[in-house]
Amino acid sequence: MRTAPVRDRLLDAADEVLFMDGSVSTPVDVILRRAGASPPSLYSHFGNKEGLITAALQRRLRVWTAVWDDEISRATTDAGRLLALWPALRVYQRDHLTERWCAFSGAAAAIPQPSAQLTTVLTEETQLLRDRLLEHSRLLAGRRAKSLASALFIAYTGTMATMLREQYQVAIDEGEASAKALVSHYTTERC
Repeated sequence: MRTAPVRDRLLDAADEVLFMDGSVSTPVDVILRRAGASPPSLYSHFGNKEGLITAALQRRLRVWTAVWDDEISRATTDAGRLLALWPALRVYQRDHLTERWCAFSGAAAAIPQPSAQLTTVLTEETQLLRDRLLEHSRLLAGRRAKSLASALFIAYTGTMATMLREQYQVAIDEGEASAKALVSHYTTERC
């Protein structure tokens, strides 16, 4: 059996320890033990713990974007493409990384003065959400698209926060129901 490269083991350990099992403030030695890696390997690949967090979030963003792209392409209506965010979240949680919370929000909350690189990946994730929601809202809500996209952004972040309090499937179902109600409201009032 071949062992994964140390860089991949460190990224996997960061996902498990920082985002699924614990918090971003977990000590580096816990990550290193989980990865079966040494401090020099962490520092040579990522520079420091925040560099590891940044790389783990970049990897998550690539995976998340691909999952969301797939769900958008499966949708057959404009409303389905706009609401594809919630089915994508179900797939992501089921097939990729099961955590109770948004790793991006957790990192932003735990690191009050992030590096430029971490700030960039956090901003990219937020912009992806906002830009796609606005793009797909335009087809349904016309001049009210910006308001609909903003409301859906809040519904999504509310879904993520609810995952801390309830089973993630319940949170996703409730978030999706709220999103559908918002789309219905904005599209029936589209004058």
